[in-house]
Amino acid sequence: MRGLKSRSAGWALTGLCLTFGCGEVPRDPEGTLDRVRGNVLVVGATDSPPQITRSGQGANGPEADLIREIADQLDARVLWRWGPLEDHFAALERFEIDLVAGGLTERTPWRHRVGLTRPWVERADGGGVLAAPPGENRFLVVLDSHIVARSRRFESRGTGRP
Repeated sequence: MRGLKSRSAGWALTGLCLTFGCGEVPRDPEGTLDRVRGNVLVVGATDSPPQITRSGQGANGPEADLIREIADQLDARVLWRWGPLEDHFAALERFEIDLVAGGLTERTPWRHRVGLTRPWVERADGGGVLAAPPGENRFLVVLDSHIVARSRRFESRGTGRP
């Protein structure tokens, strides 16, 4: 019994050291959240009606609204970069942009190479998601937290998910 208590205390101490001794957890190795907060959220976007459509250099649609809400939460402005998804995903992997939007689903072939948010909308072809840079877990947690809070607001109004 004594060995079990010692082992449990050791694991608890290890957990505390990892949590408090290694800086913030989860981490953003490339600092995406810190760079975006109070600055610019660069979004690689592709037309995907009705979720997101180009309007001059801006965007319309529910996916664009979600991104603007996230930017507001981060006290950032949105810079839309329009082009093909393949180009956006390559730029995302190089940390040249912060998000990819364009009617993506959880089944995107890029799902193993980048971070995906939790679904923000239910669709027949899978849940609609945004893509974030690989390994930027702190940034992804903020995105997911916003999506969860937003879903709860819609549910409390009786309108379901957007």
